[in-house]
Amino acid sequence: MQDYNQLTAHLVPYFKDEARKAFAPICSSFGLQEEDVILRDIDNRFQITFSNSKIRIVIEGRNWGMNTNIYLQINTRDSDRYSIEELINERKPEIPIAGGQIDQLYAYADYLMKYATDILEGDTTFFSQQEAMRKQEKENARIAMEAEATRKISEGYLKIDPPFGAPVWRKPRPLLSPYSIIKDKFPNSVGVVFEDDLACFEQYEAFITNWKIELGEIVIKDEVICEISTDKVWAEIVAPQTGRLIWLLEEGIVFKFPGSIALLDPVNK
Repeated sequence: MQDYNQLTAHLVPYFKDEARKAFAPICSSFGLQEEDVILRDIDNRFQITFSNSKIRIVIEGRNWGMNTNIYLQINTRDSDRYSIEELINERKPEIPIAGGQIDQLYAYADYLMKYATDILEGDTTFFSQQEAMRKQEKENARIAMEAEATRKISEGYLKIDPPFGAPVWRKPRPLLSPYSIIKDKFPNSVGVVFEDDLACFEQYEAFITNWKIELGEIVIKDEVICEISTDKVWAEIVAPQTGRLIWLLEEGIVFKFPGSIALLDPVNK
């Protein structure tokens, strides 16, 4: 992608100029001025910000035609930004906004002129409503998480706090035998490791966040058996072949690649 970025970097000023043209009527009608914006990591991104004493409009995009993002916020320090999509969910246009990046720029500007003059004039009702909705969503999520935690504790789950990442829940299981004992007992068993782009992950530590199957169950080749997390990425691990799960590394235990996290006793499908 870097070579393509270099070849198309000259298009950034073009898209920024088109953004200025598209929002010129709004700036003229509502007294908005362009702010100076400096991006640390350009990577062919552009950002144009227009504001007055009441409102700020932030336009973000990339120069190869990806979707343009428009954000609205009250022009006060540390105010939250709200995507224009949140506004569109409430005030649906007669014709959906579509097309390439330039088409979107002009369509969004036209949409704001038709459907959001109150916001452009400084009415904060929309922002207050969105803030209330976000607070309610966070509260609902908190209540749901507490209820889920209470349920899991009652069912014998153990909450584990790994050295990085979010807490995970370890399923209730009988005491597991060590890997070496199970391997000796089942010499033909197959170890499960994370093989995709392994070289990229050898420097990382990881832990299991969730097992999709349990001890004694049969898994089919290429079926997802668990999810893992590093301090950088999240990934799924699939079964290298069909077999019965006879040993596993429990959730929250840190391991290094390419360590074996499970043993499968081969069986016929």
